[in-house]
Amino acid sequence: MYEDWSKDAIEPGPPIVRPVGQELRMPKLKPETMAARRDEILQAAEICFARQGFHQTTIADVIAQSGLSAGCIYGHFASKEELIQAIGEHRHARDAALLAAARDVSDPLDALRAIARASLADMQKEEGLRSRRIALQLWAEALRDDDIRAQVTDGVRKPVALITELLLRGQRLGVIDRSVHPRSMARTLVAMFQGFVLQRLWGEPFSSAEAMTALEALLTGLAARR
Repeated sequence: MYEDWSKDAIEPGPPIVRPVGQELRMPKLKPETMAARRDEILQAAEICFARQGFHQTTIADVIAQSGLSAGCIYGHFASKEELIQAIGEHRHARDAALLAAARDVSDPLDALRAIARASLADMQKEEGLRSRRIALQLWAEALRDDDIRAQVTDGVRKPVALITELLLRGQRLGVIDRSVHPRSMARTLVAMFQGFVLQRLWGEPFSSAEAMTALEALLTGLAARR
């Protein structure tokens, strides 16, 4: 799918390749040190991928960005595919943290507002915007890679499931109109946010405050008639 990273020019010395079925021997490090190194690699790769794209980024780029050795990077990720999968998982973990904004909110409509505010605010942060650039590339790769498609669709199903449950709970409590189809509305809300992401990344005029006002009007329309 992607070029073999072992073909990248790495100076000095020859590129390091992990032989099939054989583990690279690395100095024993504490688990927390290993986890920290892995996070450093992920952050560096995410910056490179967001800037240059998956296909244009080389192992040399990640080495330069991270300041780590080729051996260290290959010791954690044998291929670009592994690294992209890990970045996708990391991105979904960030999204899950944003969805957690709804956990402690008792009113379903207020919970939806909390998710919207957290998600729109994240798009204004450097890390959040970088994560969305990665997301856009993953969406494209999902058209031709089954593993990435499974990861991407799982990342869509989770917010859809949460929003569906909030809408159902609102209907049970009598605060959301029973004529609303929860799953269809959940997919509509997720699709709206994906549209916001595209507009933001394309550099179109975009205001989080105006987007929140529009979402507020939509949520108000979902409320049960008194």
